[in-house]
Amino acid sequence: MKRNFFPCVVLLLLLLCLSCHREEALPLINISVSDEIPWDCKIPCGLAYVADNDSVSYYAEVKCRGGYSSRYNKHSYALDFHETVALCGLPAAKDWVLNASYVDKTFMRHKICYDLFRQMSANDIAPLCAYARVSLNGQPNGLYVVMQKLDAQTLKVDMGDTAAVIFKDPPVFYDKQPENGPEQDNYYGQKWPKRKKCDKTDCIVAFRDFLVNASDEEFAESVAAWIDIDNVVDWHLLLLFTDGGDGFLKNFYLYKTDSNTPFRIALWDCDHSFGREGDGEKNWFERGVEWERSVLFSRLMNMPNYRNALKRRWNELRENGVFSYGNIESMAAENDNRIKLGKDENFAIWKCDSPDYYDSATYEEEVALLKEFVKINIQVLDTYFSNL
Repeated sequence: MKRNFFPCVVLLLLLLCLSCHREEALPLINISVSDEIPWDCKIPCGLAYVADNDSVSYYAEVKCRGGYSSRYNKHSYALDFHETVALCGLPAAKDWVLNASYVDKTFMRHKICYDLFRQMSANDIAPLCAYARVSLNGQPNGLYVVMQKLDAQTLKVDMGDTAAVIFKDPPVFYDKQPENGPEQDNYYGQKWPKRKKCDKTDCIVAFRDFLVNASDEEFAESVAAWIDIDNVVDWHLLLLFTDGGDGFLKNFYLYKTDSNTPFRIALWDCDHSFGREGDGEKNWFERGVEWERSVLFSRLMNMPNYRNALKRRWNELRENGVFSYGNIESMAAENDNRIKLGKDENFAIWKCDSPDYYDSATYEEEVALLKEFVKINIQVLDTYFSNL
């Protein structure tokens, strides 16, 4: 026995050492349903959440979600729990989004955009995100971006203030408003309070009327009473930096926290960013960010004070390193450390050379493209703002 003791101790210590250095597995979310998950309504589901070798079971409701992305076979999901649940180290909530990120092979575009926006200011709100593997009835369905849902809690609105309101993708900044809004019978996409309980349409109609009909003098004098200019400047710069070409008209939340604050913008949906269109087509500076299409930005950019504020803020964000290649490289590396734990399984299911894509670029090639785009775009924008 004595002769075997030392080798056994060495083996045990080696196993413990390997265990300590073993990469932590990504959380697993298994959704169990008896029927096909619908698009138009939520259905009951069982959900098993496995993380750190612990498994917790919940009852929830689930539906498919997405607009353009609904054409792909890998679907995104909206989850509604019966209690507050903390997933993937994110703050506890009842409502969650599982973003399939099918068109984005890096799985980073949303997350980096959101993280950047929050880095810019405490008043710039965007969803917190993490990564998880998702399975349906025990069958692996790939890697997902687990996202906070933007609501009264995450947007920090005063729910006791009658002026507080949240709109999603309101068609308020279009030069010519579209016939249809984001939702049937809810043209401006009022999300909170529920429109059937308390219709807040008057406030956003008045904002739209101001944007379109105010004289130049009245607009310059009063626009800051309608919308938070510091927040708008950050939103403008974020869209320029990430090439969020469709973000000036949609893909945002417009909200008021209380009676004493103007409207603010919260970031949402950044499929179109870092050199790719929302459908995955490569956009290597062929199409610029057309802020002129927005009534808000076209009028703001006619104001010297706004242009000066935009330039000052760009220089500030360049100097503090938020808008730097090093910051993006660091964020990409941090995300890659998590993504690599689930990407092989994902791309074994959802092939990089699928006919859904414009090209067969791999995950590694897509990450390199993202970083190269940032490197070039920083130079482009430095020149732009030096001449502004």
